[in-house]
Amino acid sequence: MKATKEKCVADGQVTVAQSFGFSASHELRQLPAGHKCRRNHGHNYTVTASALVHDEARGDLSPLGDYLAATFDHRLLNEQVTFHPTSELLVVHLAEWFRDNMESAMPITLVEMVVSETATTSARYDGVTGEITISKTFTTSHGGVTLVLGADGLDEVGFITDFGDLKPFGAYLQAPDADAGLRAAGPALVADLAGWFVDNIEPKIRGRLVSVRVGSGATTGLWERGDAS
Repeated sequence: MKATKEKCVADGQVTVAQSFGFSASHELRQLPAGHKCRRNHGHNYTVTASALVHDEARGDLSPLGDYLAATFDHRLLNEQVTFHPTSELLVVHLAEWFRDNMESAMPITLVEMVVSETATTSARYDGVTGEITISKTFTTSHGGVTLVLGADGLDEVGFITDFGDLKPFGAYLQAPDADAGLRAAGPALVADLAGWFVDNIEPKIRGRLVSVRVGSGATTGLWERGDAS
């Protein structure tokens, strides 16, 4: 699978984005005993790279797709890499590979790299700041709620927080009070949802809430954490 998009911005710069898919399994062996993701399980991954193109270069990012197909497709990721193959460590690896193998060979600059394990979970590497975030979307009867989490750093496990640690927030969204609030206020409830997460989930995990987005029909509410928070 490959999708390509080009965008010209006001100052004449061109950003190219391409998406590539591959299927693979992994075993997250450094998670606690009994955690289901320690066992072998698979994902249909999507990797999207965005790059700034210089000097009217073609901006063909297909070498990344070739690397993914040759190295990871229909393989056990643990046998292909030397790190714990979480999505957040995989996205760092791919960003480093991109810089070593593509930025050195053509006039392009990485803007972002995104690895999606599923349609609702992903890890993102910011090519400008080097920040790594993970994203999780919850579906409710009143629209989608997307959390973006950051961390001060990664260790050999990746984030101590894994997507399973966010399940209590999903349960809260289905609780009567939150459901009624979403039905009545929709995206306007976004600050309340962020506050509940910061008070009840954030103290128990390593991740730091960066933003919350609530979408309902044509209306979107966005909460973003301030620098002082």
